Amino acid sequence: MEEAQYYAIIGRGEAPSDPSGLARRIKDGDQTIDQSLRRDLSWGPTTAITTWDYGEDLTQDLRKISKQEAGDLIERFQEKWSREG
Repeated sequence: MEEAQYYAIIGRGEAPSDPSGLARRIKDGDQTIDQSLRRDLSWGPTTAITTWDYGEDLTQDLRKISKQEAGDLIERFQEKWSREG
């Protein structure tokens, strides 16, 4: 059974209420897939979660969020990115 965990990506020094990105980790049996949301609203591979897990990325922080919060964030990004072109 597929299970997803979502993470708000927050740049260092940025407000947690205004994430700069969204990542998810999908576990399906023995397989784990890490993805981040792209500007075209598709999901693509990312190393953000793994590097954060190991403390290797000092430029951003990740905050675990619910599926509902992730959906709200996707809507926010969709509005923001459509305005930016």
